[in-house]
Order: sequence, then C-alpha cells, then structure tokens
Amino acid sequence: MAIDTDALRARLQAALGDTLQVGEVLGVGGFAAVFRARDPFLERDVAIKVLDPTLARSDDLEEQFLREARIVAGVEHPHIVPLYDAAANGGLLYLVMRLLPGQSLADRIKTEGALPAAEAARLAHEVAMALSAAHERGVVHRDIKPDNILLDASGHATVTDFGISRVTSRPSGERAGTTAGTPNYMSPEQALGEEVDGRADTYSLGVVLFEMLTGRLPFDGRSFTELLAKVISAPAPKLRTLAPATPTALAALVDRLLTKERDQRPDAAELVKLLAAARAPDALLTPSQAKWRKRRRRLLWMGIALGTAAVVLFFVGRLAMAIGQFLFVEPGQDPTIITDSTQVPAALIADARREGSLRSDERIKFVFIPGGRTITDAAFITDSFVVRRSNAGARRVMLTGSNVSVNRSKRPGESHLRGYLIIARDKTHADTLYDDLGGLDLGRLLTSMWANKDKLDALKR
Repeated sequence: MAIDTDALRARLQAALGDTLQVGEVLGVGGFAAVFRARDPFLERDVAIKVLDPTLARSDDLEEQFLREARIVAGVEHPHIVPLYDAAANGGLLYLVMRLLPGQSLADRIKTEGALPAAEAARLAHEVAMALSAAHERGVVHRDIKPDNILLDASGHATVTDFGISRVTSRPSGERAGTTAGTPNYMSPEQALGEEVDGRADTYSLGVVLFEMLTGRLPFDGRSFTELLAKVISAPAPKLRTLAPATPTALAALVDRLLTKERDQRPDAAELVKLLAAARAPDALLTPSQAKWRKRRRRLLWMGIALGTAAVVLFFVGRLAMAIGQFLFVEPGQDPTIITDSTQVPAALIADARREGSLRSDERIKFVFIPGGRTITDAAFITDSFVVRRSNAGARRVMLTGSNVSVNRSKRPGESHLRGYLIIARDKTHADTLYDDLGGLDLGRLLTSMWANKDKLDALKR
C-alpha cells in the first residue's frame, strides 16, 4: 500500500515540534518517504527520511534502527551523505541528513541513458571509495542502486541509506534465509537469503556500472520470481556484447563484479584501486583506439630502430672506407703536384668556377692532389687565395697577410709524423687547412709542398 505522505507529514511535524519545519516531499520509496525540512536555528535545509509507519513496529525494530543509525553516523567520508540525527519519536522512526542539491543517479540515467565510459568510471570510483570506508567500520549497505546514489551540484556521487536496508527489508529478529535489497541490484547470495558481506555491495555496484555503460540492467523478468532465478543462476551478459566501444579494462572489471561466486569478486578496497587504474587515460581508450595506438607505437619504434640502424651503418661505412683507404692505398703513391699553370686540368678549372671556389678573373698557379685521390679533393693557389676543395665544399683563405707553413708533429700515442698545412693570418688566427684526411698519407704530400716552399713564398711576394 502506498504511503500517505500528507498524513505522514502531519505526524512528522507533530513529532519534531519546533525544531524543524517540514516542507515538501522529495521522494517516496517502498519503505520510506523523504521530506525537505528547515532548521530555523541553524538556518539550513535538511532531508528527513521517515520509515513507513505501517511497518511492523516493535521495540526490537526501534533498537535495531537506532543502533544501525549510530554505526552509520560514525562513518565519515566525502562521498557518504552525513547523518545529523536519528530518532524514534511519536511512533515514527526517522533520520535527519544533509540535503544535497542536484539529482539522483537514477534520474540522470533516465534522462541521458548510457553515460560516457570516463564519467561512469568516475562515479563508480567515488561510490567504491564510500563503500571501502563503510566496510572498514563494519557497515554493509545491502541496497546499492542508482536511487541511493545522489549527485551534488558538481556532479559528484554521494551514497545515502547506509545500513538502513537491514531495518526496512527484514522484520525484527529475522536472520539469514530471507531476501533483503532491491531485486534488480541484489547479489546472488542476497537473492538466496544468505548472510552477506561487503562483496554483496561490490556486486550491486557492478550492476550500477553495467547500467551506466549500457543504459539497461543485466537481468529482467516477467515476475519477481523469474528475476530472482536469473540473478541466482543465469550468467550475466558480457558487457562488450551490448557496448562494444567500452574500454577493455572497464568491461573486464564489470564482468568480474557480476560473477556469481563472491570469492571471485574484488572487495571494496581492491575495487577502489582497480577503478583508479581503469580511469587512467590510456585505459579509457576504446578497443579500436587502443589498437591504433599500439600499432602507431610499434611503427614509431620500428622507425627509430631503422633510423638508428641507418646511422650506425653510415658511420660503420665511413669507418670501413677510412680503414680501406688506409690499408689499400699504396704507401708509395705520391700526391699530384702541378706547378705549371698551363698543365692544370681544364675539368678542375671548370668545376672550380661552377662551384664558385674559383672566380672568373682568377687563375690557378699551383695545384696539389692527395695521393690516391681525384681533383675533387684538390687544393690550389691562385694569385691571392689558397683554396681547399672537398666533397663538402670549398674554403678560400687569403694569401695577403697570411703565413703559410707546414707543421709536422706526432699526436699523443702515435709513432708516425702527421703533416698539417697551416694558414695563419696576422699571427693570431691559425687555420688548419689540411690534416690527415681519414688515413691518407699526407706526409708525402706535405714533404712535396715543403720542397716547393720557395714557390709558395714567391707567390706571396
């Protein structure tokens, strides 16, 4: 029989006296009604939940109600509705709680249908944290459902009715063997009337999470008996069959929560950790997004590996070339020295002018090419410049004001002499124009240059 809220409001106001002013009805359930009330002293609105006065009333029921209320009042958590007062007065049992502006999760699901995976995971995570705090104090909710999850003005979840389902769902003194909870959300052990622990709450939260992600419940039935039979024995549908885009970790977690065997479900403390992991950005990717990211990451690593291999091969090749040149250039092969400008190859002149290392009004007076190399690596002297050519480009150093000298010395740890062609300007800025060039025997080249040093000096003059 429906609760007569008008008559109940009048009785409640008489029981409260002047302490609270009862206002409109906020909601009516099977066992209780909720009213808005005004606290004139603290100047705030509160919510009062009144049990249906037609319930079998006894001293045991009253004692159990107040005992449960005291336990719940000791559980303080940001996601649990604070309990201000509990009383048995005027033949009524009622609770005074904080009034939260907003709506219930049931209202939101009814309006929006399935919620985004990230939002559903966040709300479930907040509820799991509330359950974990309550379970630590020995309080099992027994009736987790969207109607008992309130959303504040910021959209955060707050759980209400902790411990009250034990009172509203069982006559006084009743033990295991009876059913307590809301059929659509109760665990199999609840449906069987067995004694429950916190894993009954995590099962119910699994049903709520299933509903948030799919917009429907895992079980339905044409009758109460048929529904309970499915809850007890029928396997829950796999969430991904109804919502294929659900992130893999979240779908697997829901499937685990809805298992029939309570020992295979996580408790609330473990569930908090699992939901925190399921809310990570990578974990919230849809299967197709996760597959593409995995493929992209594989391609990235493959590209890095190929790039690294190419760099290594390049340097190995250069090293091999240098070693080959060092090993296979004949020791006796001398550099090419051209001191007669009329003997300068026309190809060298054409290449030098095309690349800009030799100007149109300049003439080459002296050329030398390293032993075993081509004119590409030639160095030559014009009227005014020393020009060093290589595959990397050309360098021009002005002769006027420069000191051209040959420095032959040993590097630390080496037994043979190396030769360096040094161009120094104003006796301050020395520039090594020619050095070892990757293992080529420049000693012979520089020896030849040294033999022709008088020609160099003549050019400078």
